[in-house]
Amino acid sequence: MQYVSFRIQNFKGIKDTKVSLKSVAGASVFAFVGLNESGKTTVLQAIHSFAPDEATSELLGGGEGIGVPFDDRVPRHQYSIFTGHVKVTAVLRLDGNDKEKIAKEFKKDTGLVLDINNIPELVSMMRSQSFEGGDFQETYFNLLDEYLVKTVRAKKWRKAKDDERVQLRDLFYKYAPRIAYFPTSVFEFPEKVFLTNRGSKVDKFYRRVFQDILDHDGQRQTIENDIIRRLHQETLAMPWAEFIAAWAKQKDKEKIQQVMDRAGAAVTNLVFGRWNQIFREDTKQKEIIIAHEFIEGAVQDKSGNWSKTEKPDIWIRFQIKDGTRRYEVKDRSLGFRWFFSFMLFTQFRVARFDKSKKTLLFLFDEPASNLHAASQQKLVESFPEIAQHGNVLAYTTHSHHMIDPKWLEQTFIVTNRSDAPPKSTIDEISLDDESLDVSVATYRSFVNRCPTQTSYFQPVLDRLNVVPSKFDMNKDSILLEGKSDYYILSYISKMLETDDLPLLPAFGAGSFGALAALHIGWNLNFLFLLDSDKAGTTGKTRYQEDYGIAKDNLFTLGDLVPELVQIEDLLDADAKKIIKKKLESDVDPNKKQISRFFQECLASDNVLKLGERFKSKSKKLITEINSKMSTLKNK
Repeated sequence: MQYVSFRIQNFKGIKDTKVSLKSVAGASVFAFVGLNESGKTTVLQAIHSFAPDEATSELLGGGEGIGVPFDDRVPRHQYSIFTGHVKVTAVLRLDGNDKEKIAKEFKKDTGLVLDINNIPELVSMMRSQSFEGGDFQETYFNLLDEYLVKTVRAKKWRKAKDDERVQLRDLFYKYAPRIAYFPTSVFEFPEKVFLTNRGSKVDKFYRRVFQDILDHDGQRQTIENDIIRRLHQETLAMPWAEFIAAWAKQKDKEKIQQVMDRAGAAVTNLVFGRWNQIFREDTKQKEIIIAHEFIEGAVQDKSGNWSKTEKPDIWIRFQIKDGTRRYEVKDRSLGFRWFFSFMLFTQFRVARFDKSKKTLLFLFDEPASNLHAASQQKLVESFPEIAQHGNVLAYTTHSHHMIDPKWLEQTFIVTNRSDAPPKSTIDEISLDDESLDVSVATYRSFVNRCPTQTSYFQPVLDRLNVVPSKFDMNKDSILLEGKSDYYILSYISKMLETDDLPLLPAFGAGSFGALAALHIGWNLNFLFLLDSDKAGTTGKTRYQEDYGIAKDNLFTLGDLVPELVQIEDLLDADAKKIIKKKLESDVDPNKKQISRFFQECLASDNVLKLGERFKSKSKKLITEINSKMSTLKNK
């Protein structure tokens, strides 16, 4: 069972938006891009609230199985007056096995037969909370589709009754992927983690992580049974000073130590093993040691006052053992701590869910945002390894290093109002909360709809913009008018499987002066290629007169292929139709859209067939360019 989409209504700053988790690039990895404060975090929190997993549920303050507290979900400009419903609707895709398992369990629980043929491939479920005058009233969890059931001997199917629908809902939810949300705060690796019921919400989160580690080797060891039970046995209920002496004589201390050793070995094998695969670094003899200590027990009452108990507390800390030396993980570099935490959170969770045949939706809020660019790119490269076997990973970012061009089709742009962002910080401050409207759109649809609002998807543009490094002083150069010429000719070269052309884009026909001077001054072979429009033909004459460029070094597109005025003329109606469909546009692509299409294809290493006429004209142009370059070399 997998999530197909989420519809979010009235959740904080989100009025009504939809997120479609349709994988089209081979990896179930989705990026949410936008400005700071655009609402990216809100989108993740809303998705998480549908099926929060037990480890991350309470990090947001709402208790187990809740996520964001109900009162904090209402639109903030209506915090005290909101009347209506906050809704998150999930659509899940079932396969045949899911249907059979649910039907079998439903029959076992109710004695009724579920019509499997009537179960839709896509199942819709909705969580909602009702409010009146800003006050929370009630929470609902509904199965939105109709289902047919009957008794074993009955001949006719009937609609499931309300109580039967509740049972069906619970069964569908049982097999739905849990959603794990990791806010930035959990990556601040703690100095120690309490295994007893003491400490903060972060301690509780890391206790769940430690239990994941114990679950990994299949020995069914638990914190409660194999550690706390031994520590809190009745014979050891005594004052702290007496406990220390008594514990020294207990055989249980060796048993607890073995639990710690097994957990440390599991972390070493799984985390360092993955570390080697991602970074291609040999961790050699390094290993993870999980040290533990006991301290005098204490409990806190509702007023926040602490009192001592005769049941000691235990906490653990993670150390790296390198030969005879030990280092605290918390004292390592920021990059190491972040990646160590990331792999600790994901690898054991994935391993545990693989064994149970369940899947997870991982949500990461601004992962590795304060790490070096190279580390960010390494992190992105590791994402597909986690998003396997039905698991899905989604993350927010405003860093262009965290964008993989191959996943553009599953990248979302998050905005917080329907119009363009304010021009100044003062304008941002004065915006009324009611004007905020967090919405999510695919990169493609947003760019088509709002091509001028580049601020929102600037990280994507930064990642896609090709900075040519072809200008080597020992190489020939083909100087072009602009980036469009560069992208299209580079694409053609890849399409025709020819050698890379030494292309160097300028900034228009009038900007060749400095480049011409450099090439002439350094006595390099170069070919100037201009459009055949007025600016191009005028420029051709001017560069010959002002810089003494020989005729054999300076051409317009029309000189090479008579029917070409500009590079886009290579595209016939069939090619434009293909580009239009790829861009999901309702109108024929303009010059900027054509440039973006080729830019994205190059970035994702994707060559599409644009028709025989495009290929034929392109081949003719490349042949002429290579012929001119060959003539220059043989002079």
